[in-house]
Amino acid sequence: MVEPQNKYRYEKKFLISYSNLTEFLKSIYNNCYFEIYTKRQVNNLYFDDFNFTSFNENIDGLSDRNKYRIRWYGSTFENSKKIIEIKLKTEFLNKKEKLDIGDKTLKSLSGIENFFSDIQSELLQLKNFRFYNFINNRIPTLFNSYKRMYFSEINRKIRITVDTDLYFFSPITQIKTIESMVVVEIKYDSEDMFKNTFKNLTYTRYSKYVKGTSNTTFFKPNY
Repeated sequence: MVEPQNKYRYEKKFLISYSNLTEFLKSIYNNCYFEIYTKRQVNNLYFDDFNFTSFNENIDGLSDRNKYRIRWYGSTFENSKKIIEIKLKTEFLNKKEKLDIGDKTLKSLSGIENFFSDIQSELLQLKNFRFYNFINNRIPTLFNSYKRMYFSEINRKIRITVDTDLYFFSPITQIKTIESMVVVEIKYDSEDMFKNTFKNLTYTRYSKYVKGTSNTTFFKPNY
């Protein structure tokens, strides 16, 4: 089942240290935000073509670019609903196109290639050529997981997510690494406004896909 496309929205990212996390969480509540979901683990399997086009477009800062991943929640290796997400970026705005591919199991990190191949075959059998074309001629390039907290202000127009315990694994090099910082994202629709009232929260250009791929393939971006 293909989920309807979301509206374009802004996604601004910030990095904070773990030593400042408690203070920042207090400031979220002090600014009248509240927790809207229970903290949960997010898992992503990114895929790219053989030229790493998505990776390079992000590094180059192209205004129009796409990112491809399979996302699921909860324990990495449990049987759970998997969703293919195509993240489309235009200038500073983002939206996602999603396909629910049902309950599936990634048995181990060493089994990523087989897991990905099975999804390719299933999409072809279902004649879902649109999403099959997204996956065809691409390979799994990065696994990423983290713990996410969700907050919103009272009218739910502005949402804040706080990501901790970021873990990266490359199916290509077999290298594992962790992120030393906390990633904060502030998200709101294109017609809304956000005024940064948080102390020591400075906007940064940051991509989990780029950071994880860089740290597991020896290339270092400028963040």
